[in-house]
Amino acid sequence: MDSLAKLARSVAEFADTASLTLVPAVPGHALGAEVCLAPDVLDLPGFLALARKLGGGVLYLKAAPFDPGDDEYEVDDPPEHLLKRNGQIGQLSVAFATNGIVHFWKHRAGWYAEWQQLAEDEESPDDAEDEDGRLTEEERERLTAELVEALLANPEFRAAKAGARHRTGSLLIPPDTPRVVEWEALRIAYDRADELARAAYAQISDDRLDELAAELLATPEYQRASAPATRKQTTERFLTRHADGFSPPAPIRDELYARAQKLAKANKSGGLF
Repeated sequence: MDSLAKLARSVAEFADTASLTLVPAVPGHALGAEVCLAPDVLDLPGFLALARKLGGGVLYLKAAPFDPGDDEYEVDDPPEHLLKRNGQIGQLSVAFATNGIVHFWKHRAGWYAEWQQLAEDEESPDDAEDEDGRLTEEERERLTAELVEALLANPEFRAAKAGARHRTGSLLIPPDTPRVVEWEALRIAYDRADELARAAYAQISDDRLDELAAELLATPEYQRASAPATRKQTTERFLTRHADGFSPPAPIRDELYARAQKLAKANKSGGLF
């Protein structure tokens, strides 16, 4: 099961346990007041908590499997690596309404962002196609490899959360980069960053979390923080520094935060602080 399918399933399970009516569609945009939240602003558990607290008992979910031949974005000659995504979920949309304001949460996979970009470029062709056509295969491979290396070395790209990494990478790429090089480099860098991040956090064992909790608790930044949200942000930055610059998955961040809080209470009761 792909990652967005797991998120979609978690939304359905949440709606069931919270006794919310789940509607398999989302309201249209630009029809009134709305708030759009990205994963790098608020994670899905946080959004669902808002829905439970503020929503009117209804949760909207759109997570249709990708069909290259019947997608709202049409691509005439799609690359093979995107055709292989058939059946996976490329974009997840969750929403709830309160006091006439619709709150949206969206997560788009990097490969689906590439698909959308291809469709948009076909609708608005420019001289990029001619420019790409003048590149030899050797030049394309060399430029792509150089761009992938530059993206993976960029702290902003490494620290970007998975849902925002494609957008972050697009902003970091020089504007005169041939389009075909940009697409390929973004795809490779996105996948490689995902692999590197998983490998980095796989090394953080359960015992290691206890050590990190003590280390986190001793940092001046954490000690100065008083609000839970600020402490969580501090925990996230702390983990990023310990994982080669990659942002942590929410479960690991939350677990470390919980252990640090537990340790702080134990230290306080023992008279250490």
